[in-house]
Amino acid sequence: MDIIWYMFDMIGTIAFAVSGALVGVARKMDIFGMAVLALATAIGGGIVRDVLLGYFPPNSLRNVVYVTVVLAVTVIVFLIYNSRYRKHAMGPRSRASYLLADALGLASFTVTGASAGFKLYPELPIFIVLLGTITAVGGGIIRDMLAQRIPSVLKEDVYALPSIIGGIVYYLMVTSSWESAAVYGAFIVVLIIRLLAIKYNWSLPKVGKTKPVAK
Repeated sequence: MDIIWYMFDMIGTIAFAVSGALVGVARKMDIFGMAVLALATAIGGGIVRDVLLGYFPPNSLRNVVYVTVVLAVTVIVFLIYNSRYRKHAMGPRSRASYLLADALGLASFTVTGASAGFKLYPELPIFIVLLGTITAVGGGIIRDMLAQRIPSVLKEDVYALPSIIGGIVYYLMVTSSWESAAVYGAFIVVLIIRLLAIKYNWSLPKVGKTKPVAK
């Protein structure tokens, strides 16, 4: 189980590092700014998760692999967007790459957060679901604040909801003696819902514009 957890944690780290670096590209930041956003996105949610669980220093700061991987991903993204192939990478392809990476990170970190919570507090379903959600969206919130954007979780088409549903699916499966399949089931559910939300522009209800009252 530890190997599977580490695998999903690394998938989420790489995916969110890509999305963070791409936000840096979109905001016309230098490579240092890209690295800061990539680190914030990739390990920010995990740091919040570990602090809530009482792990200190957080796992991503104990293991040099995480920071090294994030920085390597940032350099790769920088080189791609700074090369002669830049014109092919910008535009719709860049947006699609960002959304796919963000969806993969969301699904992976939902699983790692929920499973970490269940391991220590199996009797607290609300905490388990919320821990998965915080792990999944926490880094993105930090990233968007640093990039001076309204956090995606507060305005994006269905974003945090897939993570919440994934956490619930994980808890129901793991408490129904499907522990070995729970991580995969939750991951697939989050990924599918998020990708469908992107494809069909699903969104939660918003307050519409009010028409001025005629005098």
